[in-house]
Amino acid sequence: MKPTRRKKRIVPLHTASPSALEIRQLRAFVALVDAKRVTAAAEALGLAQSTVSEALAALERSIGAPLVLRQRGGHGFELTEAGRALLPHARKILAAVNDAHVAMVATTSRARANVDIVANESVSSYLLPDILPMLRQRWPSTRFTVSVATCAGVRDGVAGGAFDVGLLLAEPTADNASGRGTPSPTPFTDRRVVIPTVPLVLFASTSHPLVRGGASGLVRHSALAGYPLFVSDAAGEFHDLVHQFFRREGVDGPVIEASGSVEGVKKAVITDRRAIGLLPAYSVAEELRAATILRLNLRPAPPRMRLDALLSQSRARHPSAEELLVAIVQSPRASHSAGFK
Repeated sequence: MKPTRRKKRIVPLHTASPSALEIRQLRAFVALVDAKRVTAAAEALGLAQSTVSEALAALERSIGAPLVLRQRGGHGFELTEAGRALLPHARKILAAVNDAHVAMVATTSRARANVDIVANESVSSYLLPDILPMLRQRWPSTRFTVSVATCAGVRDGVAGGAFDVGLLLAEPTADNASGRGTPSPTPFTDRRVVIPTVPLVLFASTSHPLVRGGASGLVRHSALAGYPLFVSDAAGEFHDLVHQFFRREGVDGPVIEASGSVEGVKKAVITDRRAIGLLPAYSVAEELRAATILRLNLRPAPPRMRLDALLSQSRARHPSAEELLVAIVQSPRASHSAGFK
């Protein structure tokens, strides 16, 4: 005789016990709603796809009703009535769990934790080194690690759950459709404007042909024609912004080259008397103060950017994340940058 297969027992909805619900199941459910796909939800949570699928199936068994219905062709899904009813409560529960974790960590500076930060190179090299020692002293049992990435890498890393905090330069016009000036969040991401205005500084060596008598007067775009202009990256939003800026003027501009790093830009300018550099103001503040390089007062002025922070919503937030953002705003380099007109 063939063994009889036991049917799965579905608990009727009205008899399902609240104690049967688990945080991991609710987290998988909310992640699926936000990410739209099981694979994306699994990536954001740092779990295997099968683990997320099993958590969702277990949640449906606990509820006693399906929560999502897959659309034809396997592309996308829609929430059932039970799913729509559960979603706001699931979000509240997860928010409460996160708040509890933050409150617990905040009670003692010696609570063990990891805070993973990803940032653009200029931020990691010129803003974070002045701030992280203070945070490490404030949280001696917390390990702060920093990774460097392009803007796209910062966004993907935080949205994918690999990092707690992301810091990136963005165009000031990168706002949402509401017109209120607040950047639109992506799934699993809380986006903040940390420094609303980050000027870009055009600079040259003290022996550059455009510098007269150790000082720089006004420089028009046409005067830059033929000079090598060094930026740090060969591609990305910063590089595109610079290209668009010079094309918009409709005159022959400089020849844009990438050095691969902020320090590479500075060295190119110092070693080549014809070279020009373009970098965020906070990354050249010390050199300008020491007059090892001179600012070229370009008119029209170079574009401005802003510094945004991305905070993961799929990882428990450490209190130091908020302290980090406040410290950046109050840092001397950021204050110096704000003084450029």
